[in-house]
Amino acid sequence: MESCVFCRIIKGEIPAAKVYEDEEITAFLDIAPASERGGHTLVMPKRHMETITDLSEEELNAVMGVVRKIVKALLKFGEGVNVLQNNKRVAGQAVAHMHIHVIPRFERDGIVVEKWVAHRYKEGEIEKVAERIRSFLKD
Repeated sequence: MESCVFCRIIKGEIPAAKVYEDEEITAFLDIAPASERGGHTLVMPKRHMETITDLSEEELNAVMGVVRKIVKALLKFGEGVNVLQNNKRVAGQAVAHMHIHVIPRFERDGIVVEKWVAHRYKEGEIEKVAERIRSFLKD
């Protein structure tokens, strides 16, 4: 394992409020939750990897199975749930260990994660962007 803060938590070097753990996956409460009411949970593979693309299909399925369990629990804890996953610092990934945020939501909780300014494509631009992305999918 690497020496990132999440690897240190996984190794037991740093305490954490774990809500789930098996051989491959761990889930614990974020120490700086998005909601004042808490419950913001981080789900991650124990093996150090930086982005979602570093996971095998099996690892991704295992992580998402745990995310589903956490979502089910947090829907009882709160009134709704956001599931977020950031890749690379520019996208908001503060710790370079792949993890998924599962954030319980409450009416008027003030959390702003799903808001962005919507933009419009210029004439003919949407198909150019789609074709570029399709070309990358061939790699």
